[in-house]
Order: sequence, then C-alpha cells, then structure tokens
Amino acid sequence: MIKQARFWVYHNGSAARLKLNVGQTVTHRSGGYTDEGWTLEVNTYSYDGRFVECQWLNDGVDCDGRLTRSGESYCHVHGLASGYRDEDEITYPDWTQFDERQRDYSAEAMNY
Repeated sequence: MIKQARFWVYHNGSAARLKLNVGQTVTHRSGGYTDEGWTLEVNTYSYDGRFVECQWLNDGVDCDGRLTRSGESYCHVHGLASGYRDEDEITYPDWTQFDERQRDYSAEAMNY
C-alpha cells in the first residue's frame, strides 16, 4: 500500500497538485454566474491506498437551458502520472470512467 497519492488536476483555470493520504477525501468546487446563466463544477477525490476515486458533477444553465452531468472515475495509484500530458508537460491521471449520468432539463420539458 502506498501511503500518499500525489497527482495533478485541472481546477479553476489552472493545474493544481493534490496530495491525499490513505483514507483522506477532499472536495473542490468552482463556478458562478456567466453572461448566459451559471456554472458549477464539483470534484470529490478519495484515496484507499490503491485507487483514487473521483466523483464529479458539472451543472449549469446557458442559452440552451440547464444541463447536469455527473459520474465516477477511478485511477490506480500507479496510473496517476500516465494520462493526458498538456503543453506545459504536466501529466494528469489515467482515469477510468466507472459511471456517467446526464440530465438535459430542456429536452425533458420537450418530451425527448
């Protein structure tokens, strides 16, 4: 078991380095009003000694109405620096999508 998980996430417009101890959970959120409505992004990361789990939520309203997306992803501790690499040479986790949900309120209102 590896006692700490260190990895990069993209938060609030820039890269941020997270460190989680075994059993630790951290949540970050961002969002606010926009010229067309509002946005909200929430990510909760937890570490069990082998895997980092991310529960995520993207919610918002724009000119097309409200759309909510959420889900869970996970990454083995050895894959935390094996995913996407950006132009600044920062490598993000190789997330595996476990579950994903979407709710389009405007489509529901039109019986789609």
